[in-house]
Amino acid sequence: MSDEASTWRAAARGGVALYVLGLVGVGALAIHSVPALRAIPELAALSYPMLVLVAAANSTVLLAVFVALGAATAPQTGLHSHVFAWASGGAPDWGAFRRSLPLAIGLGTVSYALVAVIDVAFAPFTGLESGESVAGTAALEELIASVPMRLLYGGITEEILLRWGVMAPIAFGLWWLRNRIGERTEAPSTAVLWVAIAGSAVAFGAGHLPALASAFALTTALVVRTVLLNAIVGVALGWLFWRRSLETAMVAHAAFHVVLVGVSVVGMLLL
Repeated sequence: MSDEASTWRAAARGGVALYVLGLVGVGALAIHSVPALRAIPELAALSYPMLVLVAAANSTVLLAVFVALGAATAPQTGLHSHVFAWASGGAPDWGAFRRSLPLAIGLGTVSYALVAVIDVAFAPFTGLESGESVAGTAALEELIASVPMRLLYGGITEEILLRWGVMAPIAFGLWWLRNRIGERTEAPSTAVLWVAIAGSAVAFGAGHLPALASAFALTTALVVRTVLLNAIVGVALGWLFWRRSLETAMVAHAAFHVVLVGVSVVGMLLL
């Protein structure tokens, strides 16, 4: 077997591992979406398993595409995943991952605090209350029901989609372009990686607009607020992917949601 074929086989194994991991989040999102789908008259007669499959269909395909894009580009840019390394026959450094956990949890917590403060500042312009009520969760039961989706889809699958599947290809594309028109480098520059971090962060923010549009009439202020707040978190997660690993970014993303839910539950109970 040629070295190139061996490399592609290893990348395919790593991609499959990340894909399976991402499907956990897809399943959580699909299960969370079933009540909304059942309220659609055309789908009301479908069985529960069929509704789950319908809810998971688009995300399952998109996940495959973005995993493949990341598998083809991330290893070449130095962006790292322990799961990908393990499955592809590399050397995952689980000790480094464990040492990164306090940083991930801390950055997830700080990101929530920063977003909460900016959200309050935006409230007079958007006409919406700041905090969890903006996301449309009016009842404590609904908030608790969303926890698996937040932790598994948000914490795991969104990181595979946005950091692995968007940030890595942007970094690779810009690096490739720079090598074509300028002096060739062995790895992407810091500037290239920051552009990739920013680009994937803005995509992360824009990706939240469709869900927002289903609950509110979009205004310029509301669009700016939603993209900005999520992009701030996306920058932090992208930096962790670059400097630590994809899995570290996953932990930080999950930590953000843990703090968000905790603060929201306390707020609801005190009202």
